[in-house]
Amino acid sequence: MANRVVRACLITNPRSGRGGMDLTEPMQVLQAHGWDVSVRHKLHGGQATELARHAARHGFDVVVNCGGDGTLSEIIDGVMGTEVAVGSLPGGTANLWAHEVGISSRLRVAALQLASAERRRIDVGHVTINGRHGQYFMLMAGLGFDGAAIARVNKPLKNMIGPAAVGLAALQALPTFRSTSVRVTLNEAQWEGRVSQIVIGNTRRYGSFTRMTPDAFVDDGQLDVCLITASGPLSVGRQLGSLLLRQRPSPETAEYYRASSVIVRADAPMPLEIDGGSVSQKKVQMTNEGVVYAFTLVAQGITALLPRTYDNQLFQSAPQVDALPRRLVAIGERATSQADGHDGEATRKQMEKQRKKQRKKQGRLMKVVAVGPAMLSAASVRSGRVSTVLVQSGARIELADGAHLDWEDALPQITEGDLLRVKGKRDHERNTIAAKRVTLLGSALTAPARV
Repeated sequence: MANRVVRACLITNPRSGRGGMDLTEPMQVLQAHGWDVSVRHKLHGGQATELARHAARHGFDVVVNCGGDGTLSEIIDGVMGTEVAVGSLPGGTANLWAHEVGISSRLRVAALQLASAERRRIDVGHVTINGRHGQYFMLMAGLGFDGAAIARVNKPLKNMIGPAAVGLAALQALPTFRSTSVRVTLNEAQWEGRVSQIVIGNTRRYGSFTRMTPDAFVDDGQLDVCLITASGPLSVGRQLGSLLLRQRPSPETAEYYRASSVIVRADAPMPLEIDGGSVSQKKVQMTNEGVVYAFTLVAQGITALLPRTYDNQLFQSAPQVDALPRRLVAIGERATSQADGHDGEATRKQMEKQRKKQRKKQGRLMKVVAVGPAMLSAASVRSGRVSTVLVQSGARIELADGAHLDWEDALPQITEGDLLRVKGKRDHERNTIAAKRVTLLGSALTAPARV
């Protein structure tokens, strides 16, 4: 990006841990590297989303978070569906993302890292409550005890003493907290029991002192799930002690899973936090199933700017330099229609209508991200949305050369990264596709020789 002028929008949060951060030096560094920098101030909750969305619509190449993880989460909401890259100059209390990828707390150094950064596509989580109130998250989401603790945090005190304010809020929440009976669907697997805490992790760090999902990757198309089954203040306190001393949950009351779709059903609203910020549920109403929290994933949903010195521990795959943007064609068509006026817009709509008919006829083009014993998870090549693909027993899979295999024979040989053409009905609530026809593309898989 150093070969041309980079338009960057820096979004600050004056109320974050370093809300009064002086951007003079980092702006000088970025401008010296050919960046055209504009600064916008977040004045209330949610405004960073509006500012980031406005920047994306008005031709900015990069949106830079100059606040904490909460502001970063809002920025992600604003740039989803675009090719705008997201960078960070740490300005919050915990700065989990900055710690995860090695962004310096010294703003001059962080600006130098940003100016020479590497572009990487990363997964983004998404949560809905009863099918509504959708919100993206970059780091993790928590249901239960941590949501209750975050809701009690005194923000002025947090700005003064940092993460210790969260610990104080946890101690205040502990005596009155009780476990909750839940029903959890992990892809197609069912789990039922009582939990005090559920963590849905896209990354590894939790708070500023431990890791709840220590084996998570940010590019595997999967969410890492930690179910804490400790019940009562005493066992929850023991689990907190393990998190403090061992830097991970105690296995005695913790269970780990990995899935592309996680649905939690509870008889009443559970405290929810996303990327360290409390989520209001005042407008949430009960349904026949109680309250339904649905967590899904957009595989490689955004572009993040990472220091070139980062060791890539959060990534399964090797870096791909200057990868072709997935939405390049769509962006080009949009520009053409704008230039051509109403005629161009009509043509674009007609072309999009034809493409939808073609997709419906041929099926969805999807990339495999995980394979299970009777199902697989795959990401839409078009949108990045990860879904569980279900194929009935006895079904057959079509190969690119027209040959067929029984699904039971083909499934063990399908590997991560294979391309599929999937035709079937989508269940949006369960995030599944009941496949009627599956065609395997771009794989070495071949039909067995005839005897």
